[in-house]
Amino acid sequence: MKKKTIFRGAAVSFLLVAMVLVTTAFVDKYHYVDKKLQAIEAVLKDYYVGDIDEQKLEEGIYKGFVAGVGDAYTNYYTSDEYASFKEKSSGMYAGIGIQMTLQTYDNSIEVTEVFEGSPAEKAGIKPKDRIIKAAGKRVTGDEFEILPTLVKGTPGTTVDITVYRPSEEKNYDFTIERASVASPTVYFRMLDNEVGYIQIKQFEAVTYDQFKVALDKLKKEKAKGLVLDLRDNPGGLLNIVEQIADELVPEGIIVSTKDKQGKGSEYYADSKYTDIPMVVLINGNSASASEVLAGALKDYSRAELIGTTTFGKGVVQTIIPLSDGSAIKLTTSQYFTPSGVCIQGIGIAPDYEVKLSTEKILKGRELTDTEDDQLQTAIKVVKEKIK
Repeated sequence: MKKKTIFRGAAVSFLLVAMVLVTTAFVDKYHYVDKKLQAIEAVLKDYYVGDIDEQKLEEGIYKGFVAGVGDAYTNYYTSDEYASFKEKSSGMYAGIGIQMTLQTYDNSIEVTEVFEGSPAEKAGIKPKDRIIKAAGKRVTGDEFEILPTLVKGTPGTTVDITVYRPSEEKNYDFTIERASVASPTVYFRMLDNEVGYIQIKQFEAVTYDQFKVALDKLKKEKAKGLVLDLRDNPGGLLNIVEQIADELVPEGIIVSTKDKQGKGSEYYADSKYTDIPMVVLINGNSASASEVLAGALKDYSRAELIGTTTFGKGVVQTIIPLSDGSAIKLTTSQYFTPSGVCIQGIGIAPDYEVKLSTEKILKGRELTDTEDDQLQTAIKVVKEKIK
């Protein structure tokens, strides 16, 4: 017993010494960093022509420190950036319910989408309207970055919006009451009397419920086959894509992950799923969570993939909040498809490679179904599956 006690005491003493050495090394290391930062700050104050925002300088230190990891997916978020990230991931925000784009040819801000049932739709704003005034401030494309801060606000408050409607060559003034708005991440329709179409733009907190509504409505419309469009989907929340995959694949593993210590997690689908014949549209901008879904559907032979090879993001990020409201997003694991493949830097190849011409890609939203070669191939393949 005595020997045991002495051994434990020696171990504790050794640990304390080690801790002192590590702490001293840490202090010495960052004492040098602090001194160098003071020297850099002195140079900036003495020679830089212009105003210096000290808060931005401080935030730049943290951003640069984290960026030194060298991973494109590991970032430092300021408190404002983290709040914005959480809002976007939730799919909910307080505003009027529009999406906008900057038209570079005339430096105007165009409404590209008005969300169904939103305050903007009820007020009468339409797609292609140009926003020329918001909250008492005249705006052009130069104010594109700050316009959302003018439009968003507490639910129940109002904001004045003036738009120019090119089709009528007329201005319209609106006073719109802000509300909690769910961003539409899922779009759906019947392509003909047999084939339904679901497009998932991103995997946010609201996406699973929106997907279920789309799938159920297409079933009621007697869809015999389904085209699932994941083109240009950059990914999103892993737990949401797992729920959607569970609706579409048979019982078994959906995706697995492995962290720095080699510890793994596995996510499974149950035995209940929709067995409607399917094809999936993918391209080089289909990434992360969209690749998880495409990979599971392909590995279970639930759907043929049509388009071009996906982006190839086979790693998972975790958000670690800090005490001051800021946060670090960092890569914490790799993920693997049901067949055990990590697609990092490789992507998922389509079963049918179909490319769109540059001219058609540039058309974007204006591309019609008949011009969309990938969609037309998908319709043909799914109809063969129906037969």
